[in-house]
Amino acid sequence: MMKCWVRLGDGGELELPTAVSWKFCYGTDTPCDSFFLRCLWERGQERALGAACRFYAQWEGERVFTGVVDEYAVICGKDGLYLELSGRGMAALLLDNESMPAEYQRATRADIVADHVAPYEVETVGGGGLPAVAGFTVTSGESEWSVVRRYACYYGGVVPRFDRMGRLVLDPPEDGEEVCVKDCDPVTGWEYREERHGVLSQVAVRRRTSWGTQWVSDPAFQAQGGQARKIITVPNTTGSAAMRYSADYQLRAARRERVRMRIAAAGAFLAWPGQLVSVELRGCGANGRYRAAQSEVSCGSGGVSTTLVLGEVDAMI
Repeated sequence: MMKCWVRLGDGGELELPTAVSWKFCYGTDTPCDSFFLRCLWERGQERALGAACRFYAQWEGERVFTGVVDEYAVICGKDGLYLELSGRGMAALLLDNESMPAEYQRATRADIVADHVAPYEVETVGGGGLPAVAGFTVTSGESEWSVVRRYACYYGGVVPRFDRMGRLVLDPPEDGEEVCVKDCDPVTGWEYREERHGVLSQVAVRRRTSWGTQWVSDPAFQAQGGQARKIITVPNTTGSAAMRYSADYQLRAARRERVRMRIAAAGAFLAWPGQLVSVELRGCGANGRYRAAQSEVSCGSGGVSTTLVLGEVDAMI
């Protein structure tokens, strides 16, 4: 049973009528999580949700979405009177707000959260292992999300994401409970895809005017005939460790979507982004362990279904 409600601008809450159809999309990075809801409505309450700013959903008593209300419409037609409500996850607050230009002599996790996350009443968890970054600069026109992502992903190797409670998570995915997809599960279809375009076999990071170049390669991709090189120029003050990390980051980011396995199955909320998924389907040559990158859960005339998009275990999900 799906239960949904909204929070109004004055702090009050309004529970929504029973939903007749809904869709929740989850992932990491951009585009951010999103939702769509259709439910029956009562005549005369067309303006009742004008102050709705937050959205919450529970499935069988467990929170499955926390987000921002973007749009609602009350529609009267041949199917009767109903409400349509849509919006995005809490990352929308960081995407929609432009950051103030700044130059940090030494940017820490506490600095980034205090200046670019906390002002929007977003709770942050994790990130204790993120490094302090010397000379971190926020440019004009950059969104708050871009600042957080660049700091966590580029310098810490962590793709920031939001959980179902609407909290910003700055830790890598935890390898906890693993989901197993077998022939006995109600799988309705699957697709396996590999993409070579955009994948890098080698990255070189060189200082602008002085000698010193760091080379990092992907031996596995090179063994498969991969041949795509990228050269990055950095300031002379960049240390050797930072140069190598920049190269490693470029290789990992380029492999992010190389492997994609898409599985559609009946049922709700089969796996969450970042969770390990083991595929064991008879006759499938792409069986193995993956990490969930995206999840789409919907309910309509055909019942409840989940579509999972899986990637490599060590990819930047």
